[in-house]
Amino acid sequence: MRVRVHATIANFGPGFDVFGVGIGEPYDELRFRESDEWVIRVRGHKVPENPDNVVIVSAKALASMVGEDVALEMELAKGIRPKSGLGSSGASSLAGALAMAKVLGVEDERLVLRAAMEGERAASGSAHGDNVVPAYYGDFTIIESNEPLRVWRIPVDFEVVAVLPAVEIPTSEARGVLPSKIPREDALRNIALAASLVLALKEDDLRAVGRLLDDRIALPYRKRLMPWYETVRRAALEAGAYGFSVSGSGPAVFAIGEDVAQIGKAVAEAFSGMGIDSDVYVTKAGRGAAWF
Repeated sequence: MRVRVHATIANFGPGFDVFGVGIGEPYDELRFRESDEWVIRVRGHKVPENPDNVVIVSAKALASMVGEDVALEMELAKGIRPKSGLGSSGASSLAGALAMAKVLGVEDERLVLRAAMEGERAASGSAHGDNVVPAYYGDFTIIESNEPLRVWRIPVDFEVVAVLPAVEIPTSEARGVLPSKIPREDALRNIALAASLVLALKEDDLRAVGRLLDDRIALPYRKRLMPWYETVRRAALEAGAYGFSVSGSGPAVFAIGEDVAQIGKAVAEAFSGMGIDSDVYVTKAGRGAAWF
């Protein structure tokens, strides 16, 4: 059996740790079958081939939650680069939980997501859902709360381009630069942006969505880790982007607009002009996990 789990854009503008959306590319694929012992083989981007791999962590978590003792033999085609800002650990965590769910016949979505979040806990130290939830549904998702897990969803289907530069920003470092408090005016601005963005998505007003892809909570502080950010943002806007922002904690960036392929080319050229290679993913928002 085989399951594909796509990349995600977490935060999505002003929705720090709350908003997320699934996108079509890149993605992880996991082949699996029941076995007498745990086995994982990896091709593509390098991740552990041992029990520390979050695929195994989340699969074991789901088995434990339902009181079963089952092992899987798995082969992971790792298409989402770790430390990319595109939900790499979330995709693998969800793939492992879905594999175990298929083997055990578990259909409880919240239980599957809980198990996937345990994989995220192993990867980053916290059981967060802003990647695994949109990776599962594909929709634009809002995490109302983690405990209990409450999720709001808006179906979406629009073109987006994600550009991943050949640099790394560890999530721990991206979180480490955030202040413990932010100015009141920044908090108020993010509330206004987030509320307006939700309505713009419901109205399918992409120009408004692009205008609202701003953030006053994390981006102003994380930009110090991305000295190239303003240069590539300017290139995207000059190429016709409605809006531009960072995916997750970076370094991946994304944009929406009329011609996302041209926007992606402009951003890649801007990176190249600074001596930075990049991968461009011209894709669509609204892609959830799928079976093959």
